[in-house]
Amino acid sequence: MRNYEKRSFYKIFLGYFISASLFILLLGFLYNEQHKTLIMQKVAMNMHQYVTKLKQTDFAHTQDGYSYDAVVCVEVENQLPQKRDDVYYKAFSNQFIINIDAKLVDKQLNKLSKFTIFIQILMISIFFIISYVLAKKSIKPMVEMISHLDLFISDLIHDINTPISSIIVNSSMLKRNANESQLKKIDRIEESAHIISALYENLEIVLNETTLKKEDIELKSIILTKIDMYKNLYPNIKFECKEGEKNVFTNNNAIARIIDNILSNACKYSNDDNPIIQVYFKDNTLHIKDNGKGIKYPHKVFQRKYKENESGHGVGMHIVHRLCVELSHEIKIDSQEENGTTISIKF
Repeated sequence: MRNYEKRSFYKIFLGYFISASLFILLLGFLYNEQHKTLIMQKVAMNMHQYVTKLKQTDFAHTQDGYSYDAVVCVEVENQLPQKRDDVYYKAFSNQFIINIDAKLVDKQLNKLSKFTIFIQILMISIFFIISYVLAKKSIKPMVEMISHLDLFISDLIHDINTPISSIIVNSSMLKRNANESQLKKIDRIEESAHIISALYENLEIVLNETTLKKEDIELKSIILTKIDMYKNLYPNIKFECKEGEKNVFTNNNAIARIIDNILSNACKYSNDDNPIIQVYFKDNTLHIKDNGKGIKYPHKVFQRKYKENESGHGVGMHIVHRLCVELSHEIKIDSQEENGTTISIKF
């Protein structure tokens, strides 16, 4: 089950389960209160019968757990028995207070409470299973539809990858015999092919979204590979890569995609006069810094399809953020207009 499927499943499941559980708890409370009142009414009736027998026997009648106090009292006669210390008491005819051992009543009340709790647990357990089944059935049409779309898009992007590779290879061959003006045109074709290739890789990451397995990765080799690629695409940009920790605990494919997308943006928006991109690792954090035009609204960068100019697609940084969240890596952006941008990823 993919992450978005899990999120949908848990939302529907919890919606069903919590609603049913609250309803069951409310019914249990009302049931317990109602039967508690019935028990106390029965106790009051037994007290009344005890008073009647006392009067019939000239107060010679005795009964286990029962006693009386012949006093003038102000309690209301029709009230339910009240608990005081270890007895329940009730006033009769403003002349008698009848007492009954609390153990006799509490035994019935405890039995009622245990029965109520047992029924609530049983019903909640049943509705747990029902909620699970309903949630599964609810997301099934969505999962099937998305699976069909994923298969279609997957076939499409794999078909696109072949001509992209052909364009890049043939562009490299054409460069051998091209003059200066032709080289610029070929470079633009090659750059466009690499942009399409990056989009292909982004789509592949999204379509294959599963729980990303993490392992010890040598980060420096990935960084140097990506820098070499972008040096060929942007020969006017100066890249500075400083030494740092070599191994991080992450996913190899995902971190390569993250670095590629960040470097791609850094190259596109670098300073026109003296473009410099610095990559360094410090305190378990990877920093990629450019001296470009900066970002006007850094807090919006991770939003899907957000872009501050006509170039780009507004997808790359959104995918970077998604992958960092999936890998539990903290990502931050420090940017000011005309002063460059620093993107930091803490592992």
